[in-house]
Amino acid sequence: MFRSRTQLATTYAPGVLFTWEGAKGICRSVPIDRGEAQVSDATRLLIFDGMKEIASTWFARGSGLRAPVTVPIELILDDVFYDRNSQIVDRDWGRIFQLCDPGTMGYVPYPLVYRCGVCGRIRQYDTIADQARHPLPARCGDHEARWTQVDVVYVHWSGHLEPLSPYRNNYDANRRYVTRLTTCTCGGQEFTLSNQAPVFSDWRFICDSCKSPRDLKQPDPLTLEILERERANTGRNFERIEVNMLPVSYRANSAFYPQKGTFIEFRDRRVVELLLPQRQPDLLQRLAEIHRIPFASPSDDEIRAALASAGRAAEWDDYNDHCEMAERAAVRGQTDRADGLQREANMIREAWFASQVVERGHVQSAALAAAVVQRGDWARRFDPIRLTIEHDRFVAEHIHERRAQHESIDVMEPDRLICDAVGDPVRLAQYQNTTGSLLRRTGLDQIVLIRGLPICEFSFGFTRVSSTPIYYREFNGRSVPMPVRLNAFPELPNGRRPIYVTQQRNEALYFKVDERRVRRWLAANGMQDADAEADKTLGAIYLEHYSDFGPFLDEFKEREGRGQAPRSLTAFVYLLLHSLAHQVMHALADISGLDRDGLGEHLFPADLAFVVYRKGMTPDLGNISAMWRNHAHDFLYRLLDQRLLRCGSGSLCDTRGGACPACIMVSEVTCLGGNQLLSRSALKGGPAPNWEPQGSPPLVGFFDPVLLHD
Repeated sequence: MFRSRTQLATTYAPGVLFTWEGAKGICRSVPIDRGEAQVSDATRLLIFDGMKEIASTWFARGSGLRAPVTVPIELILDDVFYDRNSQIVDRDWGRIFQLCDPGTMGYVPYPLVYRCGVCGRIRQYDTIADQARHPLPARCGDHEARWTQVDVVYVHWSGHLEPLSPYRNNYDANRRYVTRLTTCTCGGQEFTLSNQAPVFSDWRFICDSCKSPRDLKQPDPLTLEILERERANTGRNFERIEVNMLPVSYRANSAFYPQKGTFIEFRDRRVVELLLPQRQPDLLQRLAEIHRIPFASPSDDEIRAALASAGRAAEWDDYNDHCEMAERAAVRGQTDRADGLQREANMIREAWFASQVVERGHVQSAALAAAVVQRGDWARRFDPIRLTIEHDRFVAEHIHERRAQHESIDVMEPDRLICDAVGDPVRLAQYQNTTGSLLRRTGLDQIVLIRGLPICEFSFGFTRVSSTPIYYREFNGRSVPMPVRLNAFPELPNGRRPIYVTQQRNEALYFKVDERRVRRWLAANGMQDADAEADKTLGAIYLEHYSDFGPFLDEFKEREGRGQAPRSLTAFVYLLLHSLAHQVMHALADISGLDRDGLGEHLFPADLAFVVYRKGMTPDLGNISAMWRNHAHDFLYRLLDQRLLRCGSGSLCDTRGGACPACIMVSEVTCLGGNQLLSRSALKGGPAPNWEPQGSPPLVGFFDPVLLHD
């Protein structure tokens, strides 16, 4: 059976149940070791960093489920994600996990439970070897057998999966672990399955000996053991609904949810290394350079003099030699060698500061210095400091460096592939005038078409029953929250856990928003912070004022007008960029022929920029280039079209926040922020978002002509 690499990494990842074409048996996918995938050091670091962030936020969400009582970490995370002694989400990821190319996936028959279609008798095997030694008999009792796999399984939010079996898991209080009871209370070991009822709750196993029925209730062994141990230690009683597994069809979505991440690839390791706790001084200096924040750093002469006074003058020459060799290696295209030499130079320089031979410089912004310290507690996905460093490298690697190869093209300076007016001065001037006018009306400073933007997707684990950290089980009119366990994929033969990596190079559009227009829009909506600090860039103000959005934007989820979130500069800047990105995705899908779910977004809030790119492993057919070449102005007009800024749901959508699936939303798997912090009102004007208190003033839209000029 042939499937794409993306499908193998997600839909057919290890742990999923599937069937062959023609329904020729149910199997479970298992990993096969085909060696280590070859990726750059920076990509490897970003994968591990992304996985750690997902596991950390998963734990943070699940651990507060029963507050003030803490949920045991074993019910929230697979033990490969955390240190058992400290219970901190941090491991030697490279030793425990292996990056894999999802080119091939193994399989084994599963479940090994069979039912005779004539009499309903059940036959179960523990292993494939057991079935090979004792194959299914040709006759069942007094008739010819008609064996079929039982296509219903037990699943639990712990990630555990079991065949639908009459045998019961039972906690042995003396031995303090779960055992399996393989007999009826009468001692009988043969059962039939009565499955004529249309709902699982009416199915029954019938003992052949005493004819007593037993329903489909099976406790999850992991959860049962942990909760019984907790009861013995703390006295907390638990409900059976916390441990009982759910019978579901093996085809059901709830049987398997792959967990994955996506990021833009970079060659420079600094996108990760600068963000390490020990590099905070270097991070502050780089942020100061990017956003023009005053930074008092020692000059080369001061450093040289300090080293000479300490009798370490030779170290200055050593440092310079490393820097010069790194520059020469970079010129020759030896990127890895250049990075290594530059890291060694940085280590020499850092040693001077660490030993206090040279006084370290300091940023002249106490708020930014505090933010760099506090960011360790922020949700990684929305961390503007991390995104600022990524944007800095994005512009350097994917825009400036690619320009010579015609792989990044400013739409105001087009080449022949995106504008047939190139070579005709009159037509080119008309194109530039019209395009420039539309960009100004839209509030955009720049649009850059990027060819072959490298995007990395990785899948590293799975959940069952729910794709989110909390599953609400409905029982007797109650909605009871349950912690969903994040599981790594099963082990490879070498004992490591696989991470499946797919890399794609597709077209993208980079958008830079006009900072002056954003300042005017913020002021029009009652936020004077930007005007009060006119000497600072808006990016610097954003970094200084940011407070954690949280991993799931919980503060901005209220959609019934009961919100209490105050109006803030950081939330509104993100709201604006996010709404613009979704408007671009809708317009792009309408004109280019690409599917909305085949597009991705990446936001750089402090830099007032965002990227919309094509997703997918199939060859890029140049839809975005073709769209710009043939319909550039139609595309820009669609962004501004008031008809497209309305919703088919009418006032119902307007009164519920100005964002719904009928207008500006996209699918949850595509949206970076889970369709939160999003509203058409940010663009066209309208009622205040529902996360604000009732009675909040309506929004002035970013496309309002009043904001077009100072």
